[in-house]
Amino acid sequence: MFPQMKDVFASKAQFVTNEPVSIEIELDNPAQHEAHIHLEVKILDSNRIIKTCSLDLILQPNSSSTHVVELASFDSDFQGYGIDVDLIQDGAEPQHFSSAFDVVSNWRKSPRYGFLSDFHSREEGDTTDVTNLNKLHINLVQFYDWMYRHNDLVPPQDVFTDLMGRELSLKVVKEKIALCHSYGMKAIAYGAIYAASKAFFEEHPDWALYYSNGHVVDFINIFSIMNINEESPWHNHIINEYKKTIENVHFDGIHMDTYGYPKTGISMLGGKQKVERLDEQFPILIRNTRQALDQINDDVCLIFNNVGNWPVDTVALAEQDVIYIEVWNPYEKYHHIQQVIAWAKHLGRGKPVILAAYLKPFRLEPAETIEKAHMSALLLSAIIFSQGAYHLLLGESNGVLTQGYYADYSIVSDEFMRNIRNYYDFLVRYVHLLQDSTLRDVSMTHVQGDNLEYMFENASFSTYGEPNKVWTVVRENESHKLISFINLTNNLEDYWNEGKLQPTTVEGIMVRIQIDGPVKHVFTASPDIEMGRPHDLMYTIEDTERGLTLLVNLPKLYVWSLLVIEV
Repeated sequence: MFPQMKDVFASKAQFVTNEPVSIEIELDNPAQHEAHIHLEVKILDSNRIIKTCSLDLILQPNSSSTHVVELASFDSDFQGYGIDVDLIQDGAEPQHFSSAFDVVSNWRKSPRYGFLSDFHSREEGDTTDVTNLNKLHINLVQFYDWMYRHNDLVPPQDVFTDLMGRELSLKVVKEKIALCHSYGMKAIAYGAIYAASKAFFEEHPDWALYYSNGHVVDFINIFSIMNINEESPWHNHIINEYKKTIENVHFDGIHMDTYGYPKTGISMLGGKQKVERLDEQFPILIRNTRQALDQINDDVCLIFNNVGNWPVDTVALAEQDVIYIEVWNPYEKYHHIQQVIAWAKHLGRGKPVILAAYLKPFRLEPAETIEKAHMSALLLSAIIFSQGAYHLLLGESNGVLTQGYYADYSIVSDEFMRNIRNYYDFLVRYVHLLQDSTLRDVSMTHVQGDNLEYMFENASFSTYGEPNKVWTVVRENESHKLISFINLTNNLEDYWNEGKLQPTTVEGIMVRIQIDGPVKHVFTASPDIEMGRPHDLMYTIEDTERGLTLLVNLPKLYVWSLLVIEV
């Protein structure tokens, strides 16, 4: 029996500029004797090794241990790095493990959203959930339904019961906030902008919104919807609740939730009926919330929920930190995901985009076909990440969101979590490329038809995510050309929220790219191959009728491969 490398991960979800970086390596020695091993640790910037270090270790018999590798700080403003670790021992095959970390001047450069929703007293002292989020590089954590009431957020005592009948502990909430902070994460408090208990509505009926038939707007027969107009007392009431949350519970920000309806409502303030358009009211509430919370902490995070992509056009430039969109029908196909992200990036003028796209296959697929749910998550992650956006899907301990009520998350296997971790490692490793806001998506203007700038051979390709084809996402700027190949073969439909079959492995893809000058690097990487390690590719340059053309062959495509040309 030989020692095993069990895990490699960064000690924090994200490091800030000039902060020392540390890496943890978990090792097992199952033998009944000491084991002498040699570790080679490499830090990479894209496909270039920039730091190396070696460790010679003696592992005690029948033991598990964690070894921390301390690295000097990085002065990067926004950069992802790869971690490649090789374990070498006489008489044994070398072992390889990889991970990633990023360094940013501000967390807003790369906000990766996850969730927590379990705050019962029995959670006290349990660090597993936040530890797992750290391994996924989640640096923003939404504390979902942590509060006493939607209209009275901070609980009056430690142990309490919320409106959904769950018993919670404020002590546990505060404990998990502190734990998030220790990993470099921001803790974000859920806070619906207009939901109130029935009892609160009965005390303030003139603060509510009404349908045109005179009935109060209701949500799931539990909440009454309040009028957020600046003239309504509710407006300042909810902002003050947010302030208490930041001041008393020490959250780092507010997740301003909405329900997608009503889009209009009738105000009864002062006994006068008035039609309220909520798309006009949202930016005002966001602005006033920002102004109030900035007086407490000038680094507060605000996230507003555009349910069903509404009304992203009016709130994109409001004083929030990201553009967050909860995706529902009729945005049901893969190309709709692409459209939602592109529109949000255009309207937001550089703001990061986060999609909350919940995957019902994890709830509906029977055990014997749960692999279809796994594949739906890998494909959707590849699609969102390749488009330069982020995905809210994972949280708690092996928790996956399947619906809008996060407390009813589904639990997945360790095997699947290892696979999806490879995708999150991949995102962070190449985050400075995938999330480069200067990249333009030229898939529909430079590929196929009369467009010969990019040509692909030896498979069936699509520029907009057609089923049973390889989706090519082509993005470029003056220094880089990025092509994502996403394998949608072996699937006859393109609904993102349905289980998917394992794609057929595609081999022999030939890529032809028109170039305007010298090429510096050509490499490929995939979260499905060697945990995302980059591989330089041989290429040739041909002189054609339209100038110089680069020719390169892509290795095997399993689910998602990235081809990078640095010019």
